[in-house]
Amino acid sequence: MVLFSLRTASIPVLKFGVGGYCYLRKVVGRGRESMTSERSGQVVVATRPESVVWYERLAWAAFALGLASAAASPATLAKYYDRYPISYPIIIAVVLAGQLIWIWLVARKRQNWARWISLIAMLLAVPTTIWDIEERFRVNPVASIFYYAAFALSMVSVMLLFRDDAREWFSRKRFASGT
Repeated sequence: MVLFSLRTASIPVLKFGVGGYCYLRKVVGRGRESMTSERSGQVVVATRPESVVWYERLAWAAFALGLASAAASPATLAKYYDRYPISYPIIIAVVLAGQLIWIWLVARKRQNWARWISLIAMLLAVPTTIWDIEERFRVNPVASIFYYAAFALSMVSVMLLFRDDAREWFSRKRFASGT
């Protein structure tokens, strides 16, 4: 969906799409747009597939729910802060920054290895997450609801990375728009 388009006197068309993304397409013939290889001299557009866009949205929502889960458990935060007053805030900051960078690597930088590591990490987390359900709800039900909602969103978001449109995008294939 194109929200705004600037057409200059020359052939290229500058378009601003959803979310403020800017990309350049070369118009060929009567209003037809072509996306071919970069070797041919034409501009190649690599728009993100819908699955990847939804991955990013759900990953951000899971990140926010994870923060809400931590905020709903001030006793746990205080306990670890009292034990490790210097290293605990640093570890929290590094983990949060790592999550933000990870979402960026997958959703924006199209790193296929990060997509596969995300899948492996989620699959390895399932048994532990299921094993801890009873204890988590006994200790803090509100924080547990946020935690499991974040986990469910993370699972769905990672599954979206393996849909057909996302697989093509991560394999870096490019097709002409008419095909």
